[in-house]
Amino acid sequence: MTIVISENSELKLHVVRFQARVSFNELCELGARHRERQDWAATDTFYIVDEGADLSDLTEGKLDVLRAHYRALHEGLDLFLLRRSVWVCRDAAACRIVEYWLKDRHSRDGQGTDVMLVADLNDATDLFTDEEVSAAQCDAGFVELVRLDDAQRAAGQAA
Repeated sequence: MTIVISENSELKLHVVRFQARVSFNELCELGARHRERQDWAATDTFYIVDEGADLSDLTEGKLDVLRAHYRALHEGLDLFLLRRSVWVCRDAAACRIVEYWLKDRHSRDGQGTDVMLVADLNDATDLFTDEEVSAAQCDAGFVELVRLDDAQRAAGQAA
């Protein structure tokens, strides 16, 4: 498994967790899900890159394609307030990829999102409340919405 989207409907939060090897195709599928479910794209989100997650398939060129997709998506959302987005990443190699993804992102870039990158979820309290961070840390009240996994999908097609 590589990308899991969970929701806490009471707190109106999503957690998107990246595990194992994350492929470009899986990120494209995540983008398609966000396009289909724009309420998901507008939700305050914790993006957690698990230690050991392999993002090596994500070249700058591939990320640029996804950035264009998300720019168009976010610019089309009618957000009343800024959307909050925190990326949690401890692994140095994965962090370099996430840093490129977040390059030049800020609350005034036309996408209506305030973003930050932290090494630990506890450092996200500049954007999120202690209650929100605590819930995300222990998955309290979160329900899995979707699991995106190239390997699982390929096995299902072969059967």
